[in-house]
Amino acid sequence: MEQTSSLPSDSALQALEDRLPKYDTGPPSVKLKDVLTQDELDEKNKLLDELESRLLPSIQEQLGPLVASLGLRSDSKRNFGLTYNILSTLEETCWNTILCIESVSGDMKMISTHDYHFERCKFYRCCELMFIPSNLSDHLHRLFMHSIELIKASKVSRNYAETTECQNLERRILRDAAEFSDYTRQTIKWLQGSDLYIIQEEWREKEDQLDVLLQVFTDLTHPTSVRQRNNTSALRKHVNELAELTIPLVKLTRIFSKKVSNTATTKLPFTLDTNLNSRTLCTLHELPESIERYFYQLVKAFRDAYTTNELVDRQIVIGYPLRHISHILETTLVLLALYLIPLPTTDTNHDSPESIYKAWFSAWQEAWHGAFNNISCALQTFEG
Repeated sequence: MEQTSSLPSDSALQALEDRLPKYDTGPPSVKLKDVLTQDELDEKNKLLDELESRLLPSIQEQLGPLVASLGLRSDSKRNFGLTYNILSTLEETCWNTILCIESVSGDMKMISTHDYHFERCKFYRCCELMFIPSNLSDHLHRLFMHSIELIKASKVSRNYAETTECQNLERRILRDAAEFSDYTRQTIKWLQGSDLYIIQEEWREKEDQLDVLLQVFTDLTHPTSVRQRNNTSALRKHVNELAELTIPLVKLTRIFSKKVSNTATTKLPFTLDTNLNSRTLCTLHELPESIERYFYQLVKAFRDAYTTNELVDRQIVIGYPLRHISHILETTLVLLALYLIPLPTTDTNHDSPESIYKAWFSAWQEAWHGAFNNISCALQTFEG
């Protein structure tokens, strides 16, 4: 990797760094709207097209040349003057991207029952869009500062490229650029996705946590230390039993989550009615996080009870989260039953897709009720 003599001045580099603080400020305050005119919808759709087809792809296209200008490709030479120009353009593109997103979503209320015909301009989608600027800013900031750090250090020492510190910094820059590119690609995919795709992404993200929870509850049923095994009171035995009875609930939740999030690969593919309003979409989007939160409340209740050998207000600390988990899943089941649209399959089964789904829902619900009743009865029995 050969280094050119084209080095930006310290003042020029400082001017680049001075651009970053503006990303720490939030969007301007605007009056939130419940409804949009057709002209406003048309303008927002144009901005979304701009995001998807020009701004975000432009960010991706600049990352490869940036890495090459830093000499981090096997066939590239360092050209820090070019690096400076690319960083300057990249920052400008990111800023315009953020301004575009704020123009689309900054005046939108998240909850609405009247926007079912807004398509990709639904309040729900626009409010989810508002999470992108901070993530975009984080990726830019890391790549920006590490690139400038490499330039500055290389100006101070001709031999810096041979040091371990430099090699570590170069690896960080490569990782920064790869993560930035991946995030941009995922954002474009998100913009192109349906309402169902966005909801599925949220359910899919929580699936790993269900695996973690399954292991946590399994561990709670098996005391690890000799002291714990030799000091098992009646209450601790009952806590172990309750933890064991929670495991089927976690497994059934995981089955349900996979059914919601993997419609493309399932034997029973489906989509959602495209005319759902933002209130319903928000409900479906937020449910997996609520499920996770209530399961962890159970984890805390079981651990606290086992540690202290006390369990006060059992129906509150254990019964409350259990009932909420059940209510959430039942709510999701009802919403899917109302708005789910089965897709054609190559299955030779003569039953209609609707009847197949109805049978699956019924079987899952029966299994859930059985598992839920088991733990509810165990909790009541201990209450005496």
